[in-house]
Amino acid sequence: MAFITFVTTCRGRLFHLRETLPSFVRQPDAAVIVVDYGCPDASGDWVEANFPQVEVVRSAESPRFELARARNLGAARVRSPWMCFIDADTRVADDFSERVGPLLHDGRFYHAGLRLETFGTCICATADFERVGGYDEVIQGWGNEDQDFYARLLLAGVGYGTFPGDALSATSHADSQRVAHYDMKDRWVSESINHLYCRAKIDLMVLQHAPPGLEMRKKLYAQVHAAVTNARESGKPLTIALPFMAEETRACGPLEAKLVYTLPRPRGDGTPRADAGSLVASFLRRRRPKS
Repeated sequence: MAFITFVTTCRGRLFHLRETLPSFVRQPDAAVIVVDYGCPDASGDWVEANFPQVEVVRSAESPRFELARARNLGAARVRSPWMCFIDADTRVADDFSERVGPLLHDGRFYHAGLRLETFGTCICATADFERVGGYDEVIQGWGNEDQDFYARLLLAGVGYGTFPGDALSATSHADSQRVAHYDMKDRWVSESINHLYCRAKIDLMVLQHAPPGLEMRKKLYAQVHAAVTNARESGKPLTIALPFMAEETRACGPLEAKLVYTLPRPRGDGTPRADAGSLVASFLRRRRPKS
Protein backbone atom coordinates (compact mmCIF):
# COMPACT_ATOMS: atom_id res chain seq x y z
CA MET A 1 0.00 0.00 0.00
CA ALA A 2 1.17 3.53 -0.72
CA PHE A 3 2.48 5.50 2.24
CA ILE A 4 1.20 8.81 0.83
CA THR A 5 -1.60 9.89 -1.52
CA PHE A 6 -1.52 13.07 -3.60
CA VAL A 7 -4.92 14.75 -3.76
CA THR A 8 -5.37 17.40 -6.42
CA THR A 9 -8.50 19.11 -7.72
CA CYS A 10 -9.32 20.42 -11.17
CA ARG A 11 -11.93 22.74 -12.62
CA GLY A 12 -10.82 24.49 -15.80
CA ARG A 13 -7.15 23.72 -15.13
CA LEU A 14 -6.50 20.78 -17.45
CA PHE A 15 -3.70 22.76 -19.11
CA HIS A 16 -1.95 22.84 -15.72
CA LEU A 17 -2.77 19.24 -14.84
CA ARG A 18 -1.17 18.02 -18.07
CA GLU A 19 2.12 19.49 -16.84
CA THR A 20 1.99 18.56 -13.16
CA LEU A 21 0.22 15.20 -12.92
CA PRO A 22 3.16 13.23 -14.38
CA SER A 23 5.34 14.50 -11.51
CA PHE A 24 2.86 13.08 -8.96
CA VAL A 25 2.60 9.74 -10.76
CA ARG A 26 6.39 9.30 -10.84
CA GLN A 27 6.66 9.28 -7.04
CA PRO A 28 7.50 5.84 -5.59
CA ASP A 29 5.17 4.32 -2.97
CA ALA A 30 2.56 6.99 -3.70
CA ALA A 31 -1.04 6.99 -4.92
CA VAL A 32 -2.75 9.84 -6.76
CA ILE A 33 -6.36 11.04 -6.66
CA VAL A 34 -7.70 13.69 -9.05
CA VAL A 35 -11.02 15.36 -8.26
CA ASP A 36 -12.80 16.47 -11.43
CA TYR A 37 -15.05 19.09 -9.87
CA GLY A 38 -17.38 19.82 -12.78
CA CYS A 39 -14.36 20.52 -14.97
CA PRO A 40 -15.46 21.93 -18.36
CA ASP A 41 -12.36 20.36 -19.93
CA ALA A 42 -13.41 16.84 -18.85
CA SER A 43 -10.16 16.47 -16.92
CA GLY A 44 -11.33 13.19 -15.40
CA ASP A 45 -11.69 11.61 -18.84
CA TRP A 46 -8.20 12.77 -19.81
CA VAL A 47 -6.71 11.36 -16.61
CA GLU A 48 -8.39 7.98 -17.04
CA ALA A 49 -7.25 7.77 -20.67
CA ASN A 50 -3.63 8.68 -19.98
CA PHE A 51 -3.00 7.61 -16.36
CA PRO A 52 -5.24 4.61 -15.56
CA GLN A 53 -3.38 4.09 -12.27
CA VAL A 54 -4.76 7.44 -10.98
CA GLU A 55 -8.12 7.36 -9.21
CA VAL A 56 -10.65 9.93 -10.46
CA VAL A 57 -13.41 11.36 -8.28
CA ARG A 58 -16.16 13.32 -10.02
CA SER A 59 -18.61 15.96 -8.84
CA ALA A 60 -20.41 16.90 -12.04
CA GLU A 61 -23.39 18.66 -10.45
CA SER A 62 -21.37 21.54 -8.97
CA PRO A 63 -22.30 24.96 -10.45
CA ARG A 64 -19.09 26.61 -9.18
CA PHE A 65 -15.69 25.59 -7.87
CA GLU A 66 -15.62 24.84 -4.14
CA LEU A 67 -12.06 23.97 -3.23
CA ALA A 68 -12.75 22.88 0.35
CA ARG A 69 -15.47 20.43 -0.70
CA ALA A 70 -13.43 19.18 -3.65
CA ARG A 71 -10.49 18.39 -1.38
CA ASN A 72 -12.75 16.63 1.10
CA LEU A 73 -14.20 14.47 -1.69
CA GLY A 74 -10.70 13.42 -2.67
CA ALA A 75 -9.60 12.84 0.92
CA ALA A 76 -12.57 10.53 1.52
CA ARG A 77 -10.99 8.07 -0.93
CA VAL A 78 -7.51 8.08 0.64
CA ARG A 79 -6.36 4.76 2.09
CA SER A 80 -2.74 5.63 2.89
CA PRO A 81 -1.54 6.85 6.32
CA TRP A 82 -0.47 10.21 4.86
CA MET A 83 -2.05 12.55 2.31
CA CYS A 84 -0.63 15.49 0.37
CA PHE A 85 -3.00 18.21 -0.84
CA ILE A 86 -1.53 19.96 -3.84
CA ASP A 87 -2.94 22.33 -6.45
CA ALA A 88 -3.10 21.39 -10.12
CA ASP A 89 -0.62 24.18 -10.95
CA THR A 90 2.13 22.86 -8.65
CA ARG A 91 4.80 20.39 -9.72
CA VAL A 92 6.87 18.22 -7.39
CA ALA A 93 10.50 17.20 -7.84
CA ASP A 94 11.17 13.63 -8.97
CA ASP A 95 12.62 12.80 -5.54
CA PHE A 96 9.86 14.54 -3.57
CA SER A 97 8.50 11.51 -1.71
CA GLU A 98 12.00 10.16 -1.06
CA ARG A 99 13.04 13.46 0.53
CA VAL A 100 9.81 14.03 2.43
CA GLY A 101 9.12 10.50 3.66
CA PRO A 102 11.87 10.39 6.35
CA LEU A 103 10.66 13.75 7.74
CA LEU A 104 7.12 12.59 8.53
CA HIS A 105 6.24 11.81 12.13
CA ASP A 106 2.94 11.18 13.88
CA GLY A 107 1.37 14.19 15.50
CA ARG A 108 2.57 16.74 12.92
CA PHE A 109 1.50 18.25 9.64
CA TYR A 110 3.88 19.73 7.09
CA HIS A 111 4.12 22.47 4.47
CA ALA A 112 6.91 24.25 2.60
CA GLY A 113 7.01 27.27 4.91
CA LEU A 114 5.24 30.61 4.54
CA ARG A 115 5.56 30.80 0.76
CA LEU A 116 2.52 32.40 -0.87
CA GLU A 117 2.69 30.44 -4.12
CA THR A 118 2.77 26.99 -2.45
CA PHE A 119 1.11 27.70 0.90
CA GLY A 120 -1.81 25.41 0.05
CA THR A 121 0.42 22.36 -0.36
CA CYS A 122 0.07 20.38 2.84
CA ILE A 123 1.00 16.92 4.08
CA CYS A 124 -0.96 15.58 7.02
CA ALA A 125 -1.80 12.25 8.59
CA THR A 126 -5.09 10.83 7.37
CA ALA A 127 -6.15 10.26 10.97
CA ASP A 128 -5.52 13.91 11.89
CA PHE A 129 -7.45 15.11 8.83
CA GLU A 130 -10.45 13.05 9.87
CA ARG A 131 -10.15 14.13 13.50
CA VAL A 132 -10.53 17.84 12.71
CA GLY A 133 -13.24 17.29 10.09
CA GLY A 134 -11.20 18.17 7.02
CA TYR A 135 -11.60 21.47 5.22
CA ASP A 136 -14.51 23.77 6.09
CA GLU A 137 -16.96 23.46 3.19
CA VAL A 138 -18.79 26.63 4.24
CA ILE A 139 -15.90 28.67 2.79
CA GLN A 140 -16.62 29.86 -0.75
CA GLY A 141 -14.54 31.72 -3.31
CA TRP A 142 -10.79 32.20 -3.28
CA GLY A 143 -8.61 32.15 -0.19
CA ASN A 144 -8.08 31.00 3.38
CA GLU A 145 -9.49 27.48 3.37
CA ASP A 146 -5.93 26.20 3.81
CA GLN A 147 -5.06 28.65 6.59
CA ASP A 148 -8.25 27.74 8.44
CA PHE A 149 -7.39 24.05 8.15
CA TYR A 150 -3.88 24.61 9.53
CA ALA A 151 -5.23 26.67 12.43
CA ARG A 152 -7.67 23.93 13.40
CA LEU A 153 -4.93 21.31 13.27
CA LEU A 154 -2.84 23.45 15.62
CA LEU A 155 -5.79 23.92 17.98
CA ALA A 156 -6.27 20.15 18.00
CA GLY A 157 -2.72 19.75 19.27
CA VAL A 158 -1.11 18.70 15.97
CA GLY A 159 2.39 20.13 15.67
CA TYR A 160 3.89 21.32 12.43
CA GLY A 161 7.04 20.87 10.44
CA THR A 162 8.38 21.94 7.09
CA PHE A 163 9.73 20.17 4.04
CA PRO A 164 12.18 21.65 1.51
CA GLY A 165 10.49 24.36 -0.52
CA ASP A 166 12.66 23.65 -3.53
CA ALA A 167 10.85 20.32 -3.90
CA LEU A 168 7.86 22.30 -5.25
CA SER A 169 7.50 24.62 -8.21
CA ALA A 170 4.32 26.56 -8.97
CA THR A 171 3.25 27.75 -12.40
CA SER A 172 2.71 31.50 -12.57
CA HIS A 173 -0.70 32.65 -13.78
CA ALA A 174 -3.04 35.62 -13.57
CA ASP A 175 -5.62 36.22 -10.85
CA SER A 176 -8.31 35.94 -13.52
CA GLN A 177 -7.53 32.21 -13.76
CA ARG A 178 -7.66 31.82 -9.99
CA VAL A 179 -11.20 33.22 -9.73
CA ALA A 180 -12.60 32.10 -13.10
CA HIS A 181 -14.90 29.47 -11.58
CA TYR A 182 -15.93 31.32 -8.43
CA ASP A 183 -18.92 33.65 -8.09
CA MET A 184 -16.74 36.39 -6.57
CA LYS A 185 -14.34 37.63 -9.25
CA ASP A 186 -12.34 40.02 -7.06
CA ARG A 187 -9.62 37.94 -5.44
CA TRP A 188 -8.92 40.32 -2.58
CA VAL A 189 -12.55 41.00 -1.68
CA SER A 190 -13.03 37.23 -1.59
CA GLU A 191 -10.04 36.90 0.72
CA SER A 192 -11.39 39.69 2.95
CA ILE A 193 -14.64 37.77 3.38
CA ASN A 194 -12.94 34.46 4.03
CA HIS A 195 -10.26 35.84 6.34
CA LEU A 196 -12.80 37.64 8.52
CA TYR A 197 -15.03 34.55 8.65
CA CYS A 198 -12.14 32.24 9.55
CA ARG A 199 -10.71 34.68 12.08
CA ALA A 200 -14.06 35.00 13.85
CA LYS A 201 -14.71 31.26 13.74
CA ILE A 202 -11.30 30.40 15.20
CA ASP A 203 -11.78 33.01 17.95
CA LEU A 204 -15.16 31.50 18.82
CA MET A 205 -13.60 28.04 18.94
CA VAL A 206 -10.93 29.23 21.37
CA LEU A 207 -13.40 31.08 23.60
CA GLN A 208 -16.06 28.38 23.63
CA HIS A 209 -13.65 25.40 23.67
CA ALA A 210 -15.65 23.74 20.91
CA PRO A 211 -16.02 24.04 17.14
CA PRO A 212 -19.21 25.74 15.94
CA GLY A 213 -21.72 23.49 14.19
CA LEU A 214 -22.55 23.60 10.49
CA GLU A 215 -25.63 25.79 10.79
CA MET A 216 -23.82 28.31 12.99
CA ARG A 217 -20.93 28.43 10.49
CA LYS A 218 -23.32 28.99 7.60
CA LYS A 219 -25.02 31.82 9.49
CA LEU A 220 -21.68 33.39 10.38
CA TYR A 221 -20.42 33.19 6.80
CA ALA A 222 -23.59 34.78 5.44
CA GLN A 223 -23.33 37.61 7.98
CA VAL A 224 -19.68 38.28 7.15
CA HIS A 225 -20.28 38.06 3.39
CA ALA A 226 -23.10 40.59 3.58
CA ALA A 227 -21.10 42.95 5.78
CA VAL A 228 -18.01 42.93 3.55
CA THR A 229 -19.90 43.29 0.27
CA ASN A 230 -22.04 46.12 1.67
CA ALA A 231 -18.94 47.93 2.92
CA ARG A 232 -17.30 47.45 -0.46
CA GLU A 233 -20.26 49.05 -2.23
CA SER A 234 -20.45 51.96 0.21
CA GLY A 235 -16.69 52.50 0.34
CA LYS A 236 -16.84 52.82 4.12
CA PRO A 237 -14.83 50.91 6.75
CA LEU A 238 -16.48 47.79 8.06
CA THR A 239 -17.33 47.12 11.69
CA ILE A 240 -19.08 43.93 12.67
CA ALA A 241 -20.03 42.78 16.19
CA LEU A 242 -20.63 39.08 16.81
CA PRO A 243 -22.27 37.99 20.08
CA PHE A 244 -20.63 34.95 21.63
CA MET A 245 -21.84 34.86 25.22
CA ALA A 246 -24.89 35.97 27.20
CA GLU A 247 -25.63 35.29 30.85
CA GLU A 248 -27.76 36.54 33.70
CA THR A 249 -26.00 38.23 36.59
CA ARG A 250 -27.28 38.41 40.16
CA ALA A 251 -26.81 42.15 40.56
CA CYS A 252 -27.03 43.90 37.22
CA GLY A 253 -29.23 41.84 34.92
CA PRO A 254 -28.20 40.29 31.61
CA LEU A 255 -24.59 40.46 30.49
CA GLU A 256 -23.70 40.09 26.83
CA ALA A 257 -20.22 39.83 25.31
CA LYS A 258 -19.41 40.49 21.65
CA LEU A 259 -16.43 40.12 19.36
CA VAL A 260 -15.89 43.27 17.31
CA TYR A 261 -13.95 43.29 14.03
CA THR A 262 -13.08 46.18 11.75
CA LEU A 263 -11.73 46.33 8.20
CA PRO A 264 -10.51 49.74 6.99
CA ARG A 265 -10.51 48.82 3.27
CA PRO A 266 -12.88 45.97 2.32
CA ARG A 267 -12.64 47.02 -1.34
CA GLY A 268 -10.07 44.69 -2.80
CA ASP A 269 -7.45 47.41 -3.31
CA GLY A 270 -5.00 46.44 -0.60
CA THR A 271 -1.49 45.14 -1.16
CA PRO A 272 -1.08 41.38 -0.60
CA ARG A 273 1.65 40.31 1.79
CA ALA A 274 4.41 38.20 0.33
CA ASP A 275 4.44 35.85 3.33
CA ALA A 276 0.81 34.75 2.80
CA GLY A 277 -0.44 36.93 5.68
CA SER A 278 -2.13 33.89 7.15
CA LEU A 279 -4.36 33.34 10.13
CA VAL A 280 -1.58 31.27 11.63
CA ALA A 281 1.54 32.94 10.19
CA SER A 282 2.49 34.86 13.33
CA PHE A 283 1.78 31.82 15.49
CA LEU A 284 3.93 29.62 13.28
CA ARG A 285 6.80 32.12 13.43
CA ARG A 286 6.77 31.94 17.22
CA ARG A 287 7.29 28.20 17.03
CA ARG A 288 10.44 26.50 15.96
CA PRO A 289 9.76 24.43 12.83
CA LYS A 290 10.77 20.81 13.10
CA SER A 291 12.08 19.11 9.99
